[in-house]
Amino acid sequence: MERKQKERKGHLVLVPCPLPSHMSPMLHLAKLLHSQGFSITIIHTQLNSPNESHYPEFSFESIGGSMLESYSAFDGDVMLFLSKLNMKCETPFHECLVNMQLRCQFNPISCIIYDAVMYFSAAVADDLKLFRIVLRTSSAANYIGLSILDESDFVSERRMEEPVAGFPFLRIKDMPLFSTQKHTREVLTCIYNGTRTASAIIWNSLWCLEHALFEKIKNETLVPVFPLGPLQKHCSSFSTNVLSEEQGCIAWLDKQAPSSVVYVSIGSVVTMTEDELLEMAWGLANSGQPFLWVVRACVINGSDGVELLPREFHEATRSRCWIASWLPQQKVLAHTSIGCFLTHNGWNSTIESIAEGVPMLCWPRVGDQRVNARFVSHVWRVGLQLEDRLLREDVESAIRTLFIDEKGIEIHKRAKELKKKVDISLRQGGASSEFLSRLVKYISLQETMIRLSNA
Repeated sequence: MERKQKERKGHLVLVPCPLPSHMSPMLHLAKLLHSQGFSITIIHTQLNSPNESHYPEFSFESIGGSMLESYSAFDGDVMLFLSKLNMKCETPFHECLVNMQLRCQFNPISCIIYDAVMYFSAAVADDLKLFRIVLRTSSAANYIGLSILDESDFVSERRMEEPVAGFPFLRIKDMPLFSTQKHTREVLTCIYNGTRTASAIIWNSLWCLEHALFEKIKNETLVPVFPLGPLQKHCSSFSTNVLSEEQGCIAWLDKQAPSSVVYVSIGSVVTMTEDELLEMAWGLANSGQPFLWVVRACVINGSDGVELLPREFHEATRSRCWIASWLPQQKVLAHTSIGCFLTHNGWNSTIESIAEGVPMLCWPRVGDQRVNARFVSHVWRVGLQLEDRLLREDVESAIRTLFIDEKGIEIHKRAKELKKKVDISLRQGGASSEFLSRLVKYISLQETMIRLSNA
């Protein structure tokens, strides 16, 4: 194993966030960089740690022990979770890297690549004089939104419908706001600073989606920007899911008509009220379309959502629905029977839907989901957006629009055209492929400089 590592281009240490939506793109990036000739070490917390047996090509180091609480212990306050996570990880991460440097003198660390929300990595890498690159698992639009977010935007309800200065297609209510603000400013500032001070930025996005914003970011940060997305499409057969998936739905989808099924999922951490669950349920039922619905355990703040669905709903939809606790989303979205995706617009879900040419019905809840939904509905125009208050008649109407009306036909057409642009970007000579080649050369150059300085 050590002989093989010596022959590789360099040794990269990757630091993922334990939230499933962040872990997945980092593991896809690890697989992609390994395929380019780098040896990979994943440094992870024991909270939601990846199954090492699934990734025999990587090395793994664990930090944090049992000192980290699960995300559910923070009652949906993602900013408090990230604040505690970063405070508790900095010292053990420093110790882990020092020990690695002593053990791996034959294969020194070339670069630290860390998730932007794991900003403690920046201070440790700088202290140890290690080259560092940040991975952004959200859109470029979200980064720009964070950079222009004003303190008053957190508190003034009267301003929510106003356009954002410099971005008239965005409203203040579309900005990356969070349900609780106690730790928000501190955490967002650290994430932003940890990004703009990195030596380079990798993005799970595409040049064809956000090229103007990437140009703006390059001019402001003065560092290389590498939009490699969609990362999952580079390694489509590579599974990174830490949640148990139900595969039986694929056989059910095979029996459905092309572009007829509504796929519904609000991600791995978003919760909803019982009223929202029932409004969504009856909106789906009344639309008349077959639907595939992810209803996670504990989606209703500790309750099993399926138990709360009334018998009348099950009787009305039994012949045209499939409900599961978790599904293989990439396989689902790639299936020919899927006609639309009712989503919370987390960035993974958004870019996966774009990559498969599936129109979206957007119901954003928190953070960058609002920015993503606005871009989907008003910039790329490949979906429709539901407002915050979920009503069954709105769900039904939006689904009928996407499947029946002329407006929906145009949305489907634009979604397919955008998919073609993604496919072109991933081919040899396409933008994502070219940015990958540049990133490999960039890291290799840094590796050469490190080896020369240590000679």
